[in-house]
Amino acid sequence: MFASLERLVQQRRALDSMEAAWLRAVAEYDRSDDWRVDGYVSAASAIRQNCNMNAGTARAHVELARKLDALPLMADAFGGGEISVQHARVIADAYTPERAHALAGVEAPMVAAARCATPRELSVIVRRVTDAIDADGGAATDEALFSRRRMHLSRTFDGMLVEDGLYDPESAAIHEAAINAQVEREWFEGDTRSPSQRRADAVTALFRQSLDAGQVGSRRAVRPHVTVVVDLDRLASAPADLVDRVRADARDGGLSAATLERLTCDCDISRVITRGPSEVLDVGRATRTVSAALWKSLVVRDRHCSVRGCHIPPDRCEAHHILHWSRGGTTSLDNLELRCRHHHREAHTAGRRHTDAQPRAA
Repeated sequence: MFASLERLVQQRRALDSMEAAWLRAVAEYDRSDDWRVDGYVSAASAIRQNCNMNAGTARAHVELARKLDALPLMADAFGGGEISVQHARVIADAYTPERAHALAGVEAPMVAAARCATPRELSVIVRRVTDAIDADGGAATDEALFSRRRMHLSRTFDGMLVEDGLYDPESAAIHEAAINAQVEREWFEGDTRSPSQRRADAVTALFRQSLDAGQVGSRRAVRPHVTVVVDLDRLASAPADLVDRVRADARDGGLSAATLERLTCDCDISRVITRGPSEVLDVGRATRTVSAALWKSLVVRDRHCSVRGCHIPPDRCEAHHILHWSRGGTTSLDNLELRCRHHHREAHTAGRRHTDAQPRAA
């Protein structure tokens, strides 16, 4: 066991040493301006494209590489595999032109601390050093961290959303507090979701609550609704491929038939009648699928999510049509049940097994 652990440590140090050597090469490439000859606007963009990195990662590598010469003791320890790239980044992030002279006198103890501390522990030590140097109670460090905040959003080919974010400590505390509170709020007995899935669902729930309440956007406290647009010119000819075109439009919008069915279980539906693509003839009044009185009756009867073992309260549930209204199901108490968002989604996605479900017995 000891021999195996020793080998792992040696290999890890070799990897750190190789990382340092690679960053030295990055610094040389950056200084040489060869990236201009290669047709790129910066060394970071050249590395990003040719090393298959995202933009933030490539930029961070170049920024660290540029500071190696200014921090020779750190660079030597990094090159010898004594500290990791995470340790080096903590020290390098603290290096600014304003602190250059003062940091030169404390570089040795910071590197010594890096040899026996985790990167997180080292960041606490370095923060104390920089606060003392700045003599401003940490304001300069706070501002530097705040300036690094970012949020990148991108869509995958199958419509998934990829988020890549970095937040300053104050914002991070707010995010964690809100997400953890929502995770705890939505937990139910027998929950099989992974921790990461619970956090993802919590973030979505927080956004949904803000939108439903009209706190953001232009909805003015109106629930997100479905708008059905009917073009009289298209309706009159009623082409045989109309249904196929509608289904294609739904797919282009990134929403499956099962998702559309779930969203329209209990929502506001408006009709818009047009002649051609731009002439609006009539806008119908939004109608709530489940009335306020029916919702109250549903809450009194079910009290919480109707799935066995789930006790999510009504304010975090939705009205689910057992037999969907698009297939003839009625909006009546015996054809409705409370479902938390997790189990509502499950009802519409797990093989759409509720297609032939029957209403409750009266």
